Amino acid sequence: MGVWIKWGLTGLGLVGVAATLYVMAGVIFKPAPVMQELKPAPPRDSNLHKIPKLSTPDAAGPAPTAAFVDGSGKSVTLASFKGQVVVLNLWATWCAPCRQEMPSLAALQRAYAGKPLKVVALSIDNEAAADRAKDFIRVNKPLAFYQDAKFALPSSMTPPLDGFPTTLFIDKQGRVRGVVQSDIDWAGDKARAAVDQLLAE
Repeated sequence: MGVWIKWGLTGLGLVGVAATLYVMAGVIFKPAPVMQELKPAPPRDSNLHKIPKLSTPDAAGPAPTAAFVDGSGKSVTLASFKGQVVVLNLWATWCAPCRQEMPSLAALQRAYAGKPLKVVALSIDNEAAADRAKDFIRVNKPLAFYQDAKFALPSSMTPPLDGFPTTLFIDKQGRVRGVVQSDIDWAGDKARAAVDQLLAE
């Protein structure tokens, strides 16, 4: 009886070895799969998904009427810029994306020197941070300093703002034609195309 058990165990061992060799042969000699050609992803245009399609004049709403102040403390409203295309940028020194995009806003203003375009960089910093905000704008010429320390203009907007920076495209008649709620490269082609469209009207 012991002999049969011994032979049985030997047979099972041989079957196990054969199975192992079969699996190894399959791995070694299995043909490599045909790899699909990978195509590079199309280049991402950061402006493409952030610059909105401008609304038609009939669908546009009026610009906010709340007052703010300029660098000398004089009260200003958006109506003061009527007859110009206004790019109104709401920003703050505590907002990193706001600071990041400010040089490109300055570049946008320089690119349209002599044309009826006004980039209004409106700080929503409180009075305690006013000097810091002024210093920041000073190194981003030709932008001028404007401040809304009471948060009056953002509070008056409908719908409420989702965050900062937020930028409004306002046409020569004082109508809001588009809103961007993110930081972008304002010196890019998409931003300039929107400005050019409003200037041409």
